Amino acid sequence: MKQLVNDYIAEFIKNEKKLTFGDFLKYFYFSFDEKIKKEKKEIIKNKYIKMRKSILQYILSNKILINNIIKKKITSKK
Repeated sequence: MKQLVNDYIAEFIKNEKKLTFGDFLKYFYFSFDEKIKKEKKEIIKNKYIKMRKSILQYILSNKILINNIIKKKITSKK
């Protein structure tokens, strides 16, 4: 799960201009939401919904760590 979150952080930093933790949460939620909406099978949609919920819980419980990762990547990007 940590690697998946790191992948989303990297993609977020590459594509977004405003880089706050709240913006990352929105980015993650809506990126995952697109996957869910594109899926035709209900069983797979439910799997993605459970994954999204689980990953969001992980992100929120590791807010400080993820915020530091975002800041570190922003600094190295400059």
